[in-house]
Amino acid sequence: EIQWFPARAKEDHETIFSNFADIIAQKETGLPDNKYFSGIGMAFPGPFDYLRGVSLMRGLDKYDAIFGMDIQEEIKKRLPQRRKAENTEGCRFLFLHDVEAFALGACIAGPAADCRKVFCLCIGTGAGSAFLDNGNMIKDRKDIPANGWIYKEAFRDGVIDDYLSTRGLMRIAGQHFESEKVPDGAELSGLAAKGDPKALAVFCEFGRCVEEAVIPFLKRYGPDGCLVGGQIAKSFSWFGEGLIRFCEDAGIKIY
Repeated sequence: EIQWFPARAKEDHETIFSNFADIIAQKETGLPDNKYFSGIGMAFPGPFDYLRGVSLMRGLDKYDAIFGMDIQEEIKKRLPQRRKAENTEGCRFLFLHDVEAFALGACIAGPAADCRKVFCLCIGTGAGSAFLDNGNMIKDRKDIPANGWIYKEAFRDGVIDDYLSTRGLMRIAGQHFESEKVPDGAELSGLAAKGDPKALAVFCEFGRCVEEAVIPFLKRYGPDGCLVGGQIAKSFSWFGEGLIRFCEDAGIKIY
């Protein structure tokens, strides 16, 4: 069963940790009496110390309030009394990069489960990526960037993250909406749906950036599937035509 809960990522640390604890407690109410989770997995964007479970995010408009704090210990302190009476130390927390978690979920139990090699691209605040082979995250092969992260690879007059990101989309929008108020991503998508020529032109140009940046990695890695996610991917129908066409010609399933 999949359920959605707000992350409260912009709130103070007490709200963030209490929210996490409440979600865990709520999910445990569906377990038999005196049964509790023995493991909890949590996905976070970077920068983050995934081994220690400590957020290193600052100035990204999310999770600023929990910078440097031990997430596992802070959540355990806020679990309900019934849960505290048990051996909470026996509950293991695992932390994973959010893009990698998204990719693993899609490859293990999602739409890409029938693919052996998968390239995952998440476009939002930045350009997140992951390369998988037989359900394993690939980080140190010659045919992919270090850690499987394409965001800092050279691209045009900067790096990929400068272009395949919210700020990259907004820069293009600023060029097309010059003297007008520049719409944000959701507004651009709404305008495109209404056939607004400027919004369509923005997404067309953004799509060319995506093609130019991503296709070389697809050619080099040769995946069976290409998985696209992230906030900006909600507008994929407006900018994904070129990437879809390439994948179809190359025999790559695109999700």
